[in-house]
Amino acid sequence: MQQRWTNRHETRRTRLEPYPTPSVEAPAAWPEGMSPAATRGPETPEAAGSAANAAGPNMELEGVYIISVAARLLEMHPQTLRKYERLGLIQPVRTVGMLRLYSQDDLRKVMLIRHLMDNLGLNLAGVEFALKLVNNLSVFSRRLARATDDAEVVENIRQEVAMLCNSLSLPAPE
Repeated sequence: MQQRWTNRHETRRTRLEPYPTPSVEAPAAWPEGMSPAATRGPETPEAAGSAANAAGPNMELEGVYIISVAARLLEMHPQTLRKYERLGLIQPVRTVGMLRLYSQDDLRKVMLIRHLMDNLGLNLAGVEFALKLVNNLSVFSRRLARATDDAEVVENIRQEVAMLCNSLSLPAPE
């Protein structure tokens, strides 16, 4: 019996196509159903009641994705998501088996990170600084809002913080 030797490279899987290069002119588009408007809760009390009945009592439905699905939705390599987690930019939830689960908020944050890097030219240290700045502005505006009972002053504070964030090409805190 004659043994057939094969080239080890012939038996390997073929390479996957690389992801397309993102556009530099505009931030990446939101994946289907993940825009901030699509993820907000129901606007009317009737819609809120029907959403609560569909999800059960005291239960909110939230999309969670394992790392491979999240990477596919974001059109990036899973190792990039692991790197962002290692740097503390995102914190996906872990299952008992230590599987990473990414929420829609995590995906939005990764899209913001990509926007800051691709469109504004920030490196990861700059992205970390910008995210901390937005978080600190959010805390600051909440503290100022709690210090007064005047709704007009609270709205003015919110608008000023939003204008400041807009001037820095950062998202306004909620």
